[in-house]
Formats: sequence, C-alpha cells, structure tokens
Amino acid sequence: MSAKKSKKYKKKNELSLLEDTLVEDAEKKLKIARKNEIKKRAELERLQAEREKAMKYEKNNRDLLLGNTDDMIGNSLNEEFLVRSANVASADGRLDASGMESALNSLSLTSNDVKDIHPEKRMKALHKAFEERMMPKVKEEYPGLRLSQYKEKIFELWKKSPENPMNWPKDS
Repeated sequence: MSAKKSKKYKKKNELSLLEDTLVEDAEKKLKIARKNEIKKRAELERLQAEREKAMKYEKNNRDLLLGNTDDMIGNSLNEEFLVRSANVASADGRLDASGMESALNSLSLTSNDVKDIHPEKRMKALHKAFEERMMPKVKEEYPGLRLSQYKEKIFELWKKSPENPMNWPKDS
C-alpha cells in the first residue's frame, strides 16, 4: 500500500505543481497587462498635456484682432462645430437667399417660379384627398352601392379630373 500512496502523492504533487505554474503564468500576464495599461494612460496624459501646451502657445501668439474675433464668436475652427451648425441651419427653417431677387422670391407667399417636378410621386395622396372629398357626392348621386363600387366611380372621375397630375400639361 505504500507504493499506491506514493503514486497518489506524486500525482497530487505534479498536479499542484502544474496548477502553481498556471496560476503564476496567469498572474504574470495580469501584471504585464496592468503595466501596459499604465503605460498607455501615461502616454495619453502626456499627449493631452502637449496638446494643451500647444493650444496655450497658439492662443498667446496669435493676432490680437483674430483672437478677439474668436473670443466673440467662439472658436469656429472646430470642424465638429461647423458640421453641427450647418445641420442646425438647414433644419431650423431659415431661408437662404443670396441676392435681392432670390431674397424677395423666398419671402413671397405664392411663388409662381417653383414648379412641382414630380407630381406623380404625390399622386396617391392627391387621389386619397380627392376620394374623401368626392365620396359624399357620389353616395348622394348613387345610393345603395357597395364601397368598392363607389371607389370605382370616384376613380373614373379621378381619371378625368384636373386635380390628377397625369392630366396636367407637360412643360418640356
């Protein structure tokens, strides 16, 4: 039995040695990862300090008039700021007009110059509005029909209607 016990102890010792080496390797890898992370942080802090130093130097050495202008309107050299302001300007509904005539045209309530280039794209909505407007009239003229029959009658009227974009004169 002593031979069996010695084999068990050897196995246990080998397993514990293997486990110890694996744990040590894992700990070493963890230490290396922490050191690398500390190095990265230090490098980022150093770069940030250099950027701040360069910005202070630039701010101190620029033209006084330019510096005053930047302070009044904000530092518009920032590209992100320009993109955001461009998006806001186009989204807030302001009218952009260069020149006197375009400014007057943009202020006019009814613009005869603006043409609907693709009215067929809005044809479904126009037809739906026409149908809602004509349904009571058609029901009055033809009582007792089914809904699909009313819609067929309205569609026949729509084909001939001046509201239908397909009946509009083509300006080529």
